[in-house]
Amino acid sequence: MEEARSDTPSRWIYLAVVFAASIGMFAGFAPVFNSTAGIFFGPVSSEFGLSRADASLSYAASMLGLAFVSPLVGRLMDRYGVKRVIGISIMLFAVSVASMSLQNGNKLMWAGISLIAGITGAATSVLGYLAVLPQWFDRRLGLAVGIAMCGLGAGAIVMPSLTQALVSSLGWRTAYVVLGGGSLLLSVPAWLLIKERRVQFDKNPQHPRSCGSCTSFANALHSYRLWAIFSIFVLASAATLSFGPHLPSMFVGKGFGAMDAARSASMVGVGLLVGRILTGILIDRIHAPFVACGFFLAGAIGTYLIRVSEAYPLLLAACFLVGLTIGAEGDMITYLIRSYFGLDAFGSLFGIAFAGYGLGAVVGPIVVGIYFDRTGSYALPLELMPVLLALAAALALSLGRYRPLREEINDRDSSLTSTVTT
Repeated sequence: MEEARSDTPSRWIYLAVVFAASIGMFAGFAPVFNSTAGIFFGPVSSEFGLSRADASLSYAASMLGLAFVSPLVGRLMDRYGVKRVIGISIMLFAVSVASMSLQNGNKLMWAGISLIAGITGAATSVLGYLAVLPQWFDRRLGLAVGIAMCGLGAGAIVMPSLTQALVSSLGWRTAYVVLGGGSLLLSVPAWLLIKERRVQFDKNPQHPRSCGSCTSFANALHSYRLWAIFSIFVLASAATLSFGPHLPSMFVGKGFGAMDAARSASMVGVGLLVGRILTGILIDRIHAPFVACGFFLAGAIGTYLIRVSEAYPLLLAACFLVGLTIGAEGDMITYLIRSYFGLDAFGSLFGIAFAGYGLGAVVGPIVVGIYFDRTGSYALPLELMPVLLALAAALALSLGRYRPLREEINDRDSSLTSTVTT
C-alpha cells in the first residue's frame, strides 16, 4: 500500500486499523440496534399492545437522533480526536441498548430511549470508524473503506438471527441487556486497535491529495459541493432505506409467502455486501461521482422493477440492485468528503454529510408508511423512488473533478499578478 505520507509505518498497522473499523461497525449502532428492531416488535407489542405505527417510532427516533447529533460528533472528533469520541460513544451506546429492557409500555419512553440510542451510538457507526481511515489511506482509501464496511454488512446479517435466538430463549428484556453487553465486549478491543495518525500530508505539491488540497470548515460551508453531497445522500437514502421496514410487506402484497418475503430482505443484504467491496474497488480507479451515478441508476432500475414486476426471480434481482446502491452510499460519503475537502475539517464535514444520510433514512420510511396507511398501496412511493435516485445521480455528476485548493490559490495568484502587471 503506497500512501502519500512522509513516514512509512508497518503494513500491520494499516491492517489493524481496517480490522478495528470493521469489528467496531459490526458491533455498532446499525447492526445492534436498527437491524434488530423488527425482532423486538413482536414480543414488545404483544406485552404492551403497540401498533405497527408505534413500532416505527423506535427506528425513526433513533435515526433522528443520529442525524441530529452527527454534525456535533464530527466537530468533536476534529477537536478532541476520533478515538476519544468513539470510546465515550461505545460506553454510552451499550448502556442505552441495555436500557431498552426497562420499557413499560409508555410510547414516549419507547421513542425517547431509542432517540438516546441514536445520539449515543452515532460515533459507533460509520461516522466514527470511517473517520480514521482517511488518516492512513490515500490511493487505496476506497478499498479500505469497502473492506471495513463489510463488518457492518455482516453485523446486519448476523444480529437479527442472534437476537431472535436470544428473545426465544431468554425473553426480550434479557436480549436487550445481552446485546448491550455484547456490543461493549466487541467494541472495546476494536477501540484499542484504533490508532490515529494526525499528521500532515506529504508537502509535495505535485501529489493530487497533498496538504494544499485541504479546505477549511468555514470555506467548505460556503461550497456548493458540500451541500450537493448532503442533498445526494438525503435523496438516495430516502429512496433506498425506505425499503427496510416495508419490503417484506410489498412482497406479501404481491401474493408471496412470508418465507419468500424474508428472502427479499436477505437478497438486499447480499447486494449490500457486494456493493461495499465493489464500490471500494471502483472508486480507487474511476472518478467517484461516475461510480456513484452508476450505482444510483442501478438502484433506480431496481426500484422500478419492484413496482412493475410480478416474477419472483426478477424481483430478487431488483432487491439485489437496491442492496448494491445501499452498499455504495455508505462508502461514498467518506470518499467524496475526503476527495473534495481534504482532512483539515474532515470530521465536521463528514458529520454534515452523514446527517443528510440519516435525515433521508428518517423521512423516507415514515412518508412511505403514512402513504400506505392512508391508501393501502405503495404505488406512488415506488414511482417516486427512481426519480429521487436519478436526481441524486445528476447531483453526483455536477460535483466535477477533484480540485485541490492549491489550484484555486494559483488561480488567485495569477489574477493578482495580471492585475499588478496591468
